[in-house]
Amino acid sequence: MFLAPTVLAAALALAPAAGAQTLPDYYPKEYSQIVEGSKKENKLVIYSIMAEYNWRPVIEGFKKKYPWIDVQTLDLGSGEVFERFYAEKASGARTGDLMINGAVDKWLQFAGRGELLEYESPEAAKVPDWSKPRKGIYSVSADPMVIVYNKALIPEAQAPKSLADLVKMTSAAPAKYKNKITTYNAGTEAFGLAINWAYVKKNGDKAWDQFAEMAKVVRPEGSAGPMVEKITAGEYMAGYFVSAIVLYPRLNDPARARILGWSFPTDGTPIIIRGMGIPKAATNMNSAKLMLDHIISHEGQVAFGKGGLTPYRADVKDDEVPRYTFSRVAKEAGGEQNLVIVDYDQDIVAKGPEFQAKWKKVFGQN
Repeated sequence: MFLAPTVLAAALALAPAAGAQTLPDYYPKEYSQIVEGSKKENKLVIYSIMAEYNWRPVIEGFKKKYPWIDVQTLDLGSGEVFERFYAEKASGARTGDLMINGAVDKWLQFAGRGELLEYESPEAAKVPDWSKPRKGIYSVSADPMVIVYNKALIPEAQAPKSLADLVKMTSAAPAKYKNKITTYNAGTEAFGLAINWAYVKKNGDKAWDQFAEMAKVVRPEGSAGPMVEKITAGEYMAGYFVSAIVLYPRLNDPARARILGWSFPTDGTPIIIRGMGIPKAATNMNSAKLMLDHIISHEGQVAFGKGGLTPYRADVKDDEVPRYTFSRVAKEAGGEQNLVIVDYDQDIVAKGPEFQAKWKKVFGQN
C-alpha cells in the first residue's frame, strides 16, 4: 500500500522504534533516562542463590523488553554472595550489579555498612509492605519451607503435617529415627539461622522444646539439595524446614513424585523473603534498576513463579503459575496466622551468634 510522504512521516513518528519500550502509565517520565542509560552499559552481573532454571523465564521476559542488555547470573551460597562482593570491592575488581540472598543478618550488615543503594522502584506501591523490609531491599519471592518425607518409609497415615507431628513420631521411637531426620544447620548456615530465628520468635520456648526433641534424631545439612536427594534415596526418612523451591522441580519426575510426600507445617510454615538490592558500587546501575523493577512487576513475578519460586504480588492469580502463589500457600497452611514470615529483625545481627551457639549446644555440635 502506498502512503503519501506526509502520512508515512506521521506513521513513523507514532510507531515505536526498534527496542523501544511501552512503560506502565504509573512509571515517572524520567524513567526513560534509566532505559537510555542502560544502552551505554555492559553485561549485567547478578549474584544470587537461585539456579539457572529458576532464572530462565525471568531473563526471557527481560530480554524481550531490553534486548541490548546481556545478563549473567551466578548461583552462589548464601554467605558467598556478600563475601565475594566485599573481597572484590576491596581489591578494586568488578563485582555484582544486583544482589539476591535470603540471609537476613547478611542483608542487615550490608545495609549497615552503607553499601546498599536506597533505590525507590516505581513498582514499590504495587507490593506489600512486608516485602520491603528496608529502604532499597525488595523481595524476589516469598518461599515456603516445608516438611518432606519418603512415602516408602513413612506411610501416608503417619505423614507429619506439623513439627509437633514430627516430634511426636520420633520421640515415640528415637532409635528408629536417629540420624534419619534432617534440616538446615542453623549453627553454621545463615539461611538456616534466619529460618530458626523466626520460628523461635513466633513460638518462644515451645520451639526450643521441639528442637531439643528433634536434636535426638536430626543430622543437619548445609543446603536443601542434599536433603531432598537423601530423602529420595532413603538415607533420611524426613526433613523439616526444607526449601520448597528445591523440592518442586523434582516433583516433575513421576518416579520421584511417587516417593516424596510433603506438607506445609500447620504449626508454622517459615516463609523466606528472598531479598534483592543494588550495591552502590554497581558498575551497571541502570541495567540493575531495570532488572529489579522487572522482577517485582506482575510479569516478573509470574515468570519467577514459572521458574519455581513463589510470587507474592496480590495481582498474580493462582492459575498463572504452575505451583503456588503466596496467598495459596497461606490457604494451604490453614491461614496466614500459621505462616512464619522470616522478617528482617535487627536483633539477629547482634544476637545471632548467641542464638547459633545455643542451637549448636542443643543439637550437640559443641
